[in-house]
Parts: sequence; C-alpha cells; structure tokens
Amino acid sequence: MQVGAMGASNAVVEKQDVVTKNTLGKDDFLKLLITELRYQDALNPMNDREFIAQMAQMSTLEQMQNLNKTVEEGLLSIVESQNNFQGGMATVLEAILGQYYFNSFNQGMNLLGREVTYLSAGQENEGTVTALKQVDGCYVAVVGEEEVALTQITLVK
Repeated sequence: MQVGAMGASNAVVEKQDVVTKNTLGKDDFLKLLITELRYQDALNPMNDREFIAQMAQMSTLEQMQNLNKTVEEGLLSIVESQNNFQGGMATVLEAILGQYYFNSFNQGMNLLGREVTYLSAGQENEGTVTALKQVDGCYVAVVGEEEVALTQITLVK
C-alpha cells in the first residue's frame, strides 16, 4: 500500500510539471499517459475505453496542431505573394507612368511651331505653339501667353 501511495504522489508531481507549461504537446500527453499506466492502481486498472478515448484525444490534438501549422504556412505564403504582387504592380505602374510622360513629351514636341485650335473657358481659340512646358508632371503647350493642356487641343494644322 505504501508503494502505491508513493507512486500516486510521484504521478501527481509529474502531472503538475506538465500542467505548469503554457501548452501541452503530444509528447507531454504521451508522458502523462505512460505515467498514468505506470502508476495505476493494480486492483483498479484503467479500463480500455478510457485508454482509447485518451489516444483519440491525442490523435485529435496532433491533427489540430498539424492543421494550425498548415494554415500558418498558407497565410504566410499568401502575405508573401501579396507583397510580391504589390512590388510587381509598383514596377509596372512606374513603367506605364514613364511611358505616359515620354508620349506626352513627344506629342508636345510634334506641336512646336504648328498652328492649333484649342478649347479655353468653353471657347475655341487659335494660335501657334511656341514652347512646351512641364506643369505638375504633365506637359502643356504654350500658345501666346496661355498654357494649354494637350488634351484641350482639338485641331492641329
């Protein structure tokens, strides 16, 4: 009887050590189960159903941990993909913007010295493009004293 009491106290100490950890893993569960089997009362052993239920719980725990790991890896992969996509999109947008500025510049250069008709304050005006000027990153044609956006030009002669 005395041996049984010592065994039970050792099992309690080992269980407390396991429980004091923040999380229980499958190794901890197996240690706990082995300790229970080792120190179980010989006159009242653990029945098969309890053992099977504990094994099923261990299996479920392991599957949940594996699922959690898979979800974390998937989320990290998604975040990485988004970062790569955003970086790629930024590069594409920079290239498109650069092409836009280049095209705008070329269009403006082709207008130098040409007579144009343009809309200004709802009226059609005419004049000769004497210069090309960059305003806020966009090119405008200078006609006389007026700065005319290239989109305002309706006719080139």
